[in-house]
Amino acid sequence: MKGQGIMRTGVKRLAAAVLVSVAVMGFGGAMAGPVEREIEAMALALGSTAQSETGQREIETEAFVPRFYALRGFAPAWMAPDAAEALFRELELGVAQGFQEQDFRLAELRAFHERARERGAPEDIAAYEFLASDAAARLLSFVIFGKVDPTAFDKDWNFDRLVLQQDPAEVVNAYLANEGFGALMARVTLGAAQYRDLVTALARYREVAAAGGWPRVPSEHVLKPGDVAAAVEALRYRLAAEAALNAGQILPEAPATGEPAAWLYDANLQEDVKVFQARHGLEADGVIGEKTFQALNRTAAERVDQIRLSLERARWIMRDLGAEYVLVNIAGGRTYYIKGDDVWTTRSVTGSQYRQTPVFRDNIQYMEINPTWTVPRSIFLKDKLARIREDPGYLERGGYVVKNAEGQVIPAQTVNWAADNPGVTLMQTPGPKNALGRVKFMFPNKHAVYLHDTDNPALFQRNERNLSSGCVRLEHPFEFANFLMEGAPDWNGARLQAILDSGKTTRIDLPRPVPVLLTYWTAWVEAGTVQFREDLYGRDTAVLEALNR
Repeated sequence: MKGQGIMRTGVKRLAAAVLVSVAVMGFGGAMAGPVEREIEAMALALGSTAQSETGQREIETEAFVPRFYALRGFAPAWMAPDAAEALFRELELGVAQGFQEQDFRLAELRAFHERARERGAPEDIAAYEFLASDAAARLLSFVIFGKVDPTAFDKDWNFDRLVLQQDPAEVVNAYLANEGFGALMARVTLGAAQYRDLVTALARYREVAAAGGWPRVPSEHVLKPGDVAAAVEALRYRLAAEAALNAGQILPEAPATGEPAAWLYDANLQEDVKVFQARHGLEADGVIGEKTFQALNRTAAERVDQIRLSLERARWIMRDLGAEYVLVNIAGGRTYYIKGDDVWTTRSVTGSQYRQTPVFRDNIQYMEINPTWTVPRSIFLKDKLARIREDPGYLERGGYVVKNAEGQVIPAQTVNWAADNPGVTLMQTPGPKNALGRVKFMFPNKHAVYLHDTDNPALFQRNERNLSSGCVRLEHPFEFANFLMEGAPDWNGARLQAILDSGKTTRIDLPRPVPVLLTYWTAWVEAGTVQFREDLYGRDTAVLEALNR
C-alpha cells in the first residue's frame, strides 16, 4: 500500500536519525550544543525541509518532520507542559478511535519524554521532539485519510479521497502558536453521529475484552425453549453480559455453577435470545442452532476488531459530509437517510456473495419513475438464457422485449436462443413485474449500481438480505423519494401518483444532489445498540491485518 509504505519508510529513517544523533552526542557530551542545533542536525539527517506539494493524499512523516522544524527555526514544539499534555491526550483519543498504541510508538514516546524532562540534555530533547512530531503526523494522517489505503483492497474503488491543499507543517505550527494541537484534531476528527457512537461502543467492548471477555456457550446440542441443560447457564450469563454492556452498565457477576434454575431455558431467556438474534441479523425464533451459536461465541476481542474496522471504513468515505446524506450498509442490509439529527431507516437488499455491491461514494442526481430495465449481459447469459430456452412464454409473461445489436426491437421467435451468445439484448418494460419496481434512484457510476424498488417485496422479510445482483433494493422507495424531493415546489403525492398511473418512464431531477455512501460495516450502532453481522464478502480479514500493522 502506497501510504503505508511511505509511512514505514519515514519511520525507519526517523528512528535512524534519532539513534544516530543520540549515539554521537552521547560520547561525553563533547558535541552537545543548544537544543535548536541538535534538532537542526537531526532534521538534516532525516531529509528535505522543502514545502510539501499540494494535493497530497497522505502526510509523509519524512517530509513533514524536517519541514515542521525548519518553519519554527528548529525550536522545540512539544516540550512545554501544556503542549506535551495536549499531544499525549490526542494520541490517546486516537487509540480510542480504533488505532493501536504502537501506531504512535506511545510507550517509547513516553520514555523519551520522561528522559528529556529529567535530564534536559539537548540530545534527549531533540530525540523526544522528533518522535513526538512523527506521532503527531501519523495521528493527523490516520484520522484524515484512514490508516489503510482502500484502493489496495478494492480494484474498483472510485471515490477520490480528500487531498490536502495546505502544507501540513504550516498548519500544525499555526495551531500550536494559537488554539493548540487539540483544536486542530477536533477540527479534522469525523463528527458524524455514527462515528461517535462507534467510538463509544469500542471503549465498552475493549473494556470487556481486557477483562477476559465472556464465556463460551457449549454448542454440541441445539437449545430450545423448555430445555434443561448446563449450557443454558453459560447462555444466560453470556446474554446478560452483553445486554449490560450495550446499556453502559456494570457487567453482572458470573453465576454460581450448578444452580438448577439456571439450567432451564425459560420464557424470559427466550425473549433475551430473540433480541440477541435480531441484533445479529438472525431468525429471531429463540432456537439456538449453528448460526446463533456462531454469533454467541464470537469473542469480545473479535467484536472489538469489527468495530475498529467500521471506524476505519467510516474514515474512508465520511469526510466533508453536510447535514444530509444517504448511507447504505451493504453488510447489514440497511439504508439510512440522515438529515441533521433525524434518521430514517429502511431495510434493503444488497449484492450476494457472488455479485457484490461495491463500496463507494457518489451523489444521487435524479430518479426515474416507471423505469425500464436493460438486463446486464452477465445476468442475461448466466440467468435469463437458460430460462428462455426452458420456457417459451417467459419473455412475454415478464414484459421483456428483445433488441438487436442496433437497438431495434425484434420478434423473439427470430432469435437463435440455442446459441451460446444469441447477440441480443433484453429490456423489461415498465410495470409491476419490472425487476426495478416502479422507481429507481440514479447516481451514474461505472459499476451501474443504483437504488431501486423491487417486484419481490417478500425478500425484505428475510434476515439475511444479500440477495441481489449488485444494486440496492429499498423496502419503502416512495417514502425515500419524498425525502429526496423535499423543497421541490412542484412535488407532491398527487403528482407522483399521476406519473405512476401514466405508466410512462419519467425522469425527475432532484432539487439538489444528495450524497450517497455505500459502505461495508459488519458492526454499527442503531438505536443505541451495537449490531453485528458475519463477514459475508470475506473482506474483513485483509483490512484488519493492514490496520494492525
